[in-house]
Amino acid sequence: MSTPNRVVKPKTPARVIVGAVLIALFVGAFIVIAIWQTGIGITDARMRGTVVSKEFQPLAQPEREITLNRSGSVSARTSDGEYIISVEVEQKDGTKKTFTVWLNDKQRYDAVKVGDEFDVGPYLVPST
Repeated sequence: MSTPNRVVKPKTPARVIVGAVLIALFVGAFIVIAIWQTGIGITDARMRGTVVSKEFQPLAQPEREITLNRSGSVSARTSDGEYIISVEVEQKDGTKKTFTVWLNDKQRYDAVKVGDEFDVGPYLVPST
């Protein structure tokens, strides 16, 4: 006599299925809220204001600056001094806050005029 092949079908309890679905919903909601909260900081960081002053602080003698880029390439340039602008940004509560922005090059410094709009954006360095 031969025994017939049996097929065993395991039954998953409803409690396990409901638990798995609830965990998946919780994790999904957590990811959505985390992404939403991350975007709020970026939106608040994007501030635009008016240039209220420009200042050039010359060095005693020009300096040679060497920069290593993310890709690994090296570049060098000569710096005559610091190019600084002050930008007045209106805050949410209506007050105005002045930010000091150091620019890297003379061309960008010359392109900006007092009274122009300027995106403070990633700099966010309050002046003292």
